[in-house]
Amino acid sequence: MRMFLLLCAAAAFSFAALAENGGATAGTAKSGDGGGKKTKRDARITSRSTYYDRKEGVGVFTGDVHVDDEDYQMHADKVYLFMKGTNELERIVAVGKVAMTNGTKRAYGCKVSYYRNPGLVVLYSGDGIAAEVRDEAKGGDQIVRGKKIRFWTDSEQVEVLEAEITAPSEAATGSGLKSVLGK
Repeated sequence: MRMFLLLCAAAAFSFAALAENGGATAGTAKSGDGGGKKTKRDARITSRSTYYDRKEGVGVFTGDVHVDDEDYQMHADKVYLFMKGTNELERIVAVGKVAMTNGTKRAYGCKVSYYRNPGLVVLYSGDGIAAEVRDEAKGGDQIVRGKKIRFWTDSEQVEVLEAEITAPSEAATGSGLKSVLGK
């Protein structure tokens, strides 16, 4: 969840910088933790082409989009950013073979949407790509798959449509499915 929030902050600042630079194809922005604190290195967003319409508040990265931040990585075919004014991010939509990583956590989908208010992330299946979240921590691979996975960034609430949950055996990790379900 934190990785997507960082993407939002990096993308918002990046598009402000891109607008100032006339819409270059790669942007660099300081990433933050949401509290105004700067991280040790810049976030970098690259793509084959970038388009930003300041009046409409829409930015589009197209072709081999890569977000490289100190805490996460994201790849997608295309990323849309919807801004309120020039610097306030409202929504992000990443489409086409979306993959995100953050340490031992990975997320995949055909499409991923982030809504800043209410802090909602939605992963979608489609085009032969399953919506999936993997946590490879603690020596095992915990996997949640579904047609659609929704999670709220400010709580522990997750909703999965047509869910499939896989957890390592209790013998392998000492925790099993009980740890995934919080029991």
